[in-house]
Amino acid sequence: MNRLIFGADDYLKTWTAKQIGIDGFGPSVAIGVQRDGEIIAAAVYHDLRKGQIEASIAAIFSRRWATRSVLHALFAYPFNQVGADRLLVQCSESNEKAMKMNRQLGFTQEGRLRQLYAPHDAVLWGMLKDECKWIEGQTNGKIKPTTAANA
Repeated sequence: MNRLIFGADDYLKTWTAKQIGIDGFGPSVAIGVQRDGEIIAAAVYHDLRKGQIEASIAAIFSRRWATRSVLHALFAYPFNQVGADRLLVQCSESNEKAMKMNRQLGFTQEGRLRQLYAPHDAVLWGMLKDECKWIEGQTNGKIKPTTAANA
C-alpha cells in the first residue's frame, strides 16, 4: 500500500534531484510516495509565480505509485492548497516514459527549450486547474447548486 510522505522536504528533494539528474532545488516543497518502507516517487513543487507553479516528478520502475488517491494529493496541493491556476512540468524529449506519463496525466505540450538536455530539447507541459481530471468535481467546501437532475 502506498503512503504519502509530507514534511521531509530536504530528503525528498535530494532523492528527486538524484533521480532526474540535477544538482538540487531552490525554495520548494516536496511530497513523497512510500511503499514497503522505500520512496518510490516524489513531486517537488518550485518556482511559484503569478498563479503558476512548476513540479519536478520522479518515480522508480513501477507505475504502482500512481494510484488515484496519490494523484489526487499530488494535484490537489498545487491547485487547491497553493492556489495555482497552472501547473508546469518539463522533461527531455528523449525520455519516452516521462512523455507518455505527462500525456496520460492530462498535461498539454506548450513549448520547447532547445537543447536543454543536449543534444535533446526539453518539452514544456502545462495543465490548467480546470483541466485537471484528478481534482475535478471537488467543491472545496463550497455548496454545489442542485438541480432536479442531480438531486
